[in-house]
Amino acid sequence: MKNEREEWELPGGRIEDGETPAGCLVREVEEELGVRVRVGAPLDSYLFEVVPGKTVFIVTHACTLEGSFVPVLSHEHKEVSLFAADALPGRLPEGYRASIAAWAAAEAVSPFAPRGNPKVGHGLERNRLSRHLLAEAYNNGWANHRLLRACARLPQEEFEAPRSGFFPSIKATLNHILTVDWFYIDALEREARGAPPHPDYCSEFFAVEEPFDTCAALWEAQRAADRRLIAYCEALRDEDLRRIVVIDRGEGEFQRDTRQRLLAHLFGHQIHHRGQVHAMLSSTPVAPPQLDEFFSVGEAPLRAQDFRELGWSEEVIWPPNLS
Repeated sequence: MKNEREEWELPGGRIEDGETPAGCLVREVEEELGVRVRVGAPLDSYLFEVVPGKTVFIVTHACTLEGSFVPVLSHEHKEVSLFAADALPGRLPEGYRASIAAWAAAEAVSPFAPRGNPKVGHGLERNRLSRHLLAEAYNNGWANHRLLRACARLPQEEFEAPRSGFFPSIKATLNHILTVDWFYIDALEREARGAPPHPDYCSEFFAVEEPFDTCAALWEAQRAADRRLIAYCEALRDEDLRRIVVIDRGEGEFQRDTRQRLLAHLFGHQIHHRGQVHAMLSSTPVAPPQLDEFFSVGEAPLRAQDFRELGWSEEVIWPPNLS
């Protein structure tokens, strides 16, 4: 589609509050073209300077049509046209060109790549670990959703009441889970965009031990962190999992771990502390929720309501060719 800068671009747009990347893309394509698509796995991610001084983070996805292709030009663009992958227009940014080339070569993780291309199976097999890490990120968000939904039913005095654990209350433990998420997600995102390590992470993320007093406010912030982690994992490829993430621990000490190890540590850390909150809930009027009903195929009905609330689907998290 041709925009007001006389440049060609792919359909897409900004994620709204509460949306997943896939949900955003389905909505944007329908708004901009009047067609429905099914969203596959990410193709690429990069920073793009739209105009001088304005930079956006772009993630491109492999998609397939659902139904016929009868595009309707929206008010957001001046023209819509079709081009062959080897005959793209001149004023098309390089990032879009690279994504189109990757999709045409079937190098994406997506299970919706064109049928009959022998490269697809190899690409799917090669990226199984990164797809598993993405499923772990979804599991992390789902478990937080279930746990915080239960905690939100607590009276404030129960939320703050002293209890046995690594941290002295449900409130303190949930705040710790969130601030550690902030810390590690920031480090992962910095490495992904080529930025240096945070110069003073303690002041940025841990200066206030419990930044949120109420469960409602904490839950909203945790949802935002979970979406960031899912978006990060959506852009992963197996060949990049050994890239080193550097964290400046201060006083000349630097932590250096691969992306794979740092993500495994983060998921393990959050499971560890969610388990403590789960145990604390046992001594309150609110029953602790099941947190082990995410991966099994037969338990899909047990998580269906959660997925509706989160805007997710079984097919997005476990594409058929990777399940």
